[in-house]
Amino acid sequence: MLKDAIDEGRFGKLTLGDSYVKWWRTQQYYDSGGWRGTWKLDGGGAYMNQAIHNVDLLQWFMGDVAEVSGFTGTLAHQRIEVEDTGVAAVRFKNGALGVIEATTSAFPGLLKKTEIHGTQGSAIVEQDDVLLWQFEPAARKDAAIRRKFARRVGGGGGASDPKAISYRGHFEQLKDFVHAIQAGTAPLVDGEEGRKSVEIILAIYKAAKTGRAVKLPLKKN
Repeated sequence: MLKDAIDEGRFGKLTLGDSYVKWWRTQQYYDSGGWRGTWKLDGGGAYMNQAIHNVDLLQWFMGDVAEVSGFTGTLAHQRIEVEDTGVAAVRFKNGALGVIEATTSAFPGLLKKTEIHGTQGSAIVEQDDVLLWQFEPAARKDAAIRRKFARRVGGGGGASDPKAISYRGHFEQLKDFVHAIQAGTAPLVDGEEGRKSVEIILAIYKAAKTGRAVKLPLKKN
């Protein structure tokens, strides 16, 4: 519904698109697997492992990213190579700005949140619950959307416990992937689409390492 509202132009000119994944992981979580917290096997930290799905959603909502700046740090955990805290500023190709925060160092773990703002509307979604849904002009369906998604049905997800993450999303994606192979059709989400969120995160890492803004797309080595 949020994507539909954007596509219908209900936000007017998009001005801000923000994503916040402020989760908590214990030191035992990282110590429990040799791959966790490593560049070689994990590919990154809070951005690449925990927040990548929200980065993917934000890019889908707001469009391609033009430039990022960022800071990352390992502030709450030991014996890991990657970041457990990061803040990035984003400029989208449509001119809108945004913030992407990712961490596994925010006790006790907060629900993930996406905020979209424009000159004619704003929406804030926390987990799967709508905290704000307001547009000018209003539509008759708006009140029903607020009622339906204000029931606090989102749950905690993986905010503090990775075992609490539902398998449903993975199940539906694998089912679609298998169907695409068997039927010879394109999957709903292909590799080119999935690459976008990875590239954004790699650009954040580069910006944090160099202390300079990084333009996208990244140059291929």
